[in-house]
Amino acid sequence: MIIGIILRNIKTYQGINYIPITDEDKFCGLVGNNGIGKSSILEALDTFFNSRPWNYNIVTKKSGLPTTKPHIIPIFLLDKKLFSGDILQKAEALNSISMSISESDVPLSLRPHAKNFIDHRNQISKNIKSDDLLIIPIGLDYASNISISLFNNRIAVDLLLGKNTDPSITTLSEENLKELLPLLDQIKHIIDYIYIPKEIEPETFTKLETNEIQVLMGETLTQILSDRVPQARINEINTSLNSFIDTLSQELETYSYRTPTDRQQNLRKNDVYNLIIQSFFSARKLHKKQGDHWLEISYLSSGEKQKAIIDVAHSLLSKHRSSGSNLIIGIDEPESSLHMSACFDQFDSLYDISRDCMQVIFSSHWYGFLPIIESGSATVISKNIDAHVFDQINLANYREGIKQLSSISKGKLPYDIRLKSINDFVQSVITSTIGDQPFNWIICEGSSDKIYLKAYLDDLINSKRLRIVPVGGAKEIKRLYNHLSTSYEDFKDDIRGKIILVSDTDKELVSYETKDCKNLFCKRIVNCATTKSTKLVGISSNPVSPATVIEDTLNGKLFHETLSTFTETNPELLGIFDSPQAEISQEYSRIALDLKTSHWEIIEGFFNTGNNKFIFAQRYADRIGAEHEIPSWIQTIREWLA
Repeated sequence: MIIGIILRNIKTYQGINYIPITDEDKFCGLVGNNGIGKSSILEALDTFFNSRPWNYNIVTKKSGLPTTKPHIIPIFLLDKKLFSGDILQKAEALNSISMSISESDVPLSLRPHAKNFIDHRNQISKNIKSDDLLIIPIGLDYASNISISLFNNRIAVDLLLGKNTDPSITTLSEENLKELLPLLDQIKHIIDYIYIPKEIEPETFTKLETNEIQVLMGETLTQILSDRVPQARINEINTSLNSFIDTLSQELETYSYRTPTDRQQNLRKNDVYNLIIQSFFSARKLHKKQGDHWLEISYLSSGEKQKAIIDVAHSLLSKHRSSGSNLIIGIDEPESSLHMSACFDQFDSLYDISRDCMQVIFSSHWYGFLPIIESGSATVISKNIDAHVFDQINLANYREGIKQLSSISKGKLPYDIRLKSINDFVQSVITSTIGDQPFNWIICEGSSDKIYLKAYLDDLINSKRLRIVPVGGAKEIKRLYNHLSTSYEDFKDDIRGKIILVSDTDKELVSYETKDCKNLFCKRIVNCATTKSTKLVGISSNPVSPATVIEDTLNGKLFHETLSTFTETNPELLGIFDSPQAEISQEYSRIALDLKTSHWEIIEGFFNTGNNKFIFAQRYADRIGAEHEIPSWIQTIREWLA
């Protein structure tokens, strides 16, 4: 997939810009205001892969191409198994440059861009751990010459020309870079890229003879016809037709129907295929079934046409193409012309498409997708004076990521992200719960909460169209509940899906009034020593103690087993397991484990260190078996969703 791209003097991007696209997942959004440069990225990739005409920044008109040196450099993350021999060596060399480059390796003017890449690379290294994956920066300049942009430094000289090269040579020459052409050709041969611009004509795009549809199918019409109209059948047609001509010649005696040459021309395979494509496939247009009738796509509304493109792409990828592992799709504003109620399904389909191909990269003005996608990436594009600024959010940790970015940027994160994300999210939740096939939602505090809930309710994600969204704390739960409850009152008679918000019981309780509704629940988990169970209670209801986090409510036996796997890396836990324990019950962890207060303080310290909460949740989820009882409070949520 493509993890980032360097654009120099391309359309809205003046000078060099390093643009991160993903730090982990293959569902990748580009968001920002009109004219900020979202579509420029998708168009640049089309130029790189499909020879779309270059669209230069206005500065090139003033200073000229040789001076401004426009270039497009995708940064690929690809499996080394895709390469072999000399090409593999070159790919590994570029990966070594990418992994070792530092700010001091590039000229002073390029160091901010190098730093942006290095920060992004380090984040990717944390999220994706594989020795088989290579980071490969390679692209083209305006004259179709190979370029590696800021990666063209002394490290590149040492790796590709040898460390004994003259020390005064600090960059690779144009001739040196030509040695990378086989690698570039191999990458372009491996990857199919389809670009779907906002202004595309759906009637044209969806024709079977278009290149885009054939790429989505994974086979050309010529390949399809070669299976269904083989050469042997064409030979039979030629034999039969020649027999007819021979008969006519005999009947006409001194006359005959012939071609100008002595050798009589027969139907060639391509002649037949072109005739079939022209007369059979070109005559057919996409129709949508409306009741008992079929309606041509040109008669659909603008929103329905936009939806048809995604539906066709989704179906062809999932049902026709044998594999989409080499396909990248770029889509400009997939929500264009759609009603708000249809946006959720559109982006849900986009997410499904991304599961079936190498990557989906899209631009959007609709921020509702940010909190509804289980995993993915969003790059927020804004401008600071004259320079572009790129903030990346991992959608698996969306609201926590927003909070961190807001903190880092000291409140300068674009207002439309902070404001629109909450409004669009609430609208997406409400509209998605209306209809014959409604979605159901669980909104929880953090990423580890989501891991536990997903592990126990995994079967409902498809059967009940369940979405589990972490929002970054009890205060965010409160904020969302206030917005959701207001909207709920307006649509309560139409809402069919369930919306469940779940908070911890904090030592300093975030208190607010909630009311029980048919399809909207806002509850707090709290342990009850008397009943030896975890209760789901109203936010302001009793009991308000003890303080209870999700780790306190898990299956006690499994909690103990999972915690024991951390003693090697966290020796402070050893003392806990030195304490004799009777047969550990499967009641909630706080009561199932007979531990001293000091031991629980050690455990709490463990969970508050680094990424231990998340790692523990993953290990716990992986160890869940049929022999482990489901915590009673999660069973209650399952019953609500039934």
